[in-house]
Amino acid sequence: MAISQVASWPGRAIRLWRRGGAGAIIQKLRTKVRRRLLGDRAQLAAWTQYQRGLSPENRRRFQARVAALSNPPQISIIMPVYNTPERWLVEAIESVRSQLYPHWELCIADDRSPDPQVRATLDRLAASDARIKVAYRPTNGGISAASNTALQLATSDFVVLMDHDDRLPEQALLRVAETILSDDPDLFYSDEVLVTPEGEPIEFAFRPAFSLELLRSHPYIVHLVGFRRQLLLEIGGFREFLTVSQDYDLILRASERADRISHIPEILYLWRQHSTSTGNQRRSDVLEISRTVLSEHLVRSGELGEVQTGFRFNYFRVRYPIQAPVKIAIIIPTKNYGNLVKQCIESIAETVSNVDYEIVVIDHDSNDPESIRYFRSIRDRCTVLNYSGSFNFSAINNWAVQQLPPDRFTHYLFCNNDIEAIEAGWLERMTEFAQKPDIGIVGAKLLYPDHCSIQHAGVCVGMHGMAEHFGKFMRDSLPTGEAEPGYLGALISCREMSSVTAACLLMRRDTFEEIGGYDETLAVGFGDVDLCLRSRAAGYRVIFCADVTLIHHESYTRGKTFSGDPHPEDSAKFFQRWQSVIKAIDPFYNPNLDITRQDWAMNDLAIPTEVRSRCYDRKTHQFLSL
Repeated sequence: MAISQVASWPGRAIRLWRRGGAGAIIQKLRTKVRRRLLGDRAQLAAWTQYQRGLSPENRRRFQARVAALSNPPQISIIMPVYNTPERWLVEAIESVRSQLYPHWELCIADDRSPDPQVRATLDRLAASDARIKVAYRPTNGGISAASNTALQLATSDFVVLMDHDDRLPEQALLRVAETILSDDPDLFYSDEVLVTPEGEPIEFAFRPAFSLELLRSHPYIVHLVGFRRQLLLEIGGFREFLTVSQDYDLILRASERADRISHIPEILYLWRQHSTSTGNQRRSDVLEISRTVLSEHLVRSGELGEVQTGFRFNYFRVRYPIQAPVKIAIIIPTKNYGNLVKQCIESIAETVSNVDYEIVVIDHDSNDPESIRYFRSIRDRCTVLNYSGSFNFSAINNWAVQQLPPDRFTHYLFCNNDIEAIEAGWLERMTEFAQKPDIGIVGAKLLYPDHCSIQHAGVCVGMHGMAEHFGKFMRDSLPTGEAEPGYLGALISCREMSSVTAACLLMRRDTFEEIGGYDETLAVGFGDVDLCLRSRAAGYRVIFCADVTLIHHESYTRGKTFSGDPHPEDSAKFFQRWQSVIKAIDPFYNPNLDITRQDWAMNDLAIPTEVRSRCYDRKTHQFLSL
């Protein structure tokens, strides 16, 4: 801090103490430290630029689009209110009244606020705009009860949730309306920015498209969130005994029945952070109740699973017991490098105990005497197959599968010869996901040999113009020794992905057979990404299992570059086949993040001229807008 800031701090601390006690001071310090760590100047500059994006010209353009809508949908905003500071309440309501999209109704339920200024403010604002409806509850019932009271006022087909102390940017409801018209969703959500009590940015939350496993790992859908009103009525609205985690519970219940779920990758909500919020005051309750509602969600979904706490607050790990007999063929192609293969096999034997597996080594024309001797020595405990011909990664793996007895294996683990298992239970954890009939492929987190730097945390299709690994070269742990969470928990949350690497890829046999295995026209490059994309196109989910960490002894040279594309023919074929997906930007990424960076760095903020929602069909696992 500057000297002037230090000198003025005692006075500010006294004012904060009077307003909110020690909690207010702690919250202020946390905010200042967090903003400093995030890069205060960069964040403020980006936010200033974003706010300037809605120029008079853009505003006129958006207003013209509103006027051109032939059948504009009506939208109801649900707002429970309790003892809100007047300034925050006025700002919240005025942000709705300032919307460029005029076809809305604001449904407010006051939960018997003891502060008389709340009713006076609501009465005054409701009298100034017929679109504002207010109900005054006779008793205080909590946020869920108040939200249900507000829901009873709603008459629109679609409902948006809004807290009493937050704000909407001017274009928010226009984006919602355009998404409704283009996607006809049952559930939709957007990105947001967390702001200080004064409205300055703290953190930008740029979310991926809908991922069921991510939602089970963390309540990543927060604001702005909306629903088809009929769906909310069918599931009974909010459960009124919940006074925290009620939104997470509602979203889980809605996602179970929603056919279409849309993500709007744009900041449509300003979430005010302050020490007096219920979430801040009841953190221990939030964790336990979130675990409970997640467990109930699993039961309703017909899933056997135990919800365990994750690496951080409000992160979870769902353990699915392996129910059916599983037998896995671990397929390891190699040419020479017997020392690496030995390390791989021995590490598997040391770390896998509760899954039935057989190791299949594919000896591709080895000529190193020591490697050949080693391969001969393991024939009594492993299957060793001899393959001859030019190198074609796809053809070698397909050939290996063809040599296996029909129906002997339920799954194939495609494994590079330089993989080293370091933690017990990793294959069991991957199998928990891969046993599910709608999950075709499961991948793992891979580290470089230093055991600290990430080599793979899923694959982003479209990154660097083709496809690249998430998290590459990032640290896997913090200086404290805790796991590095990554952007919005990306490195500690199991989630759907477009693709994972075949360096360690577990695949259902029936999925492999259905899509015809690897495409042998892709001899070296992108064969695994193509395999995943074709699996997804066939209706199977691809999962990145963040709980599994292995070592990948890949060439470890930071910033390694090639003079040109090492496999131009494969690249051309891959791009030709998947160019629409590549150009659209991976739905499990976010267009507000830099597509040339693997560390989830933010782009320069700008308000897009067109809505660009990603609509997920829950039954087919397809994105309808790609």
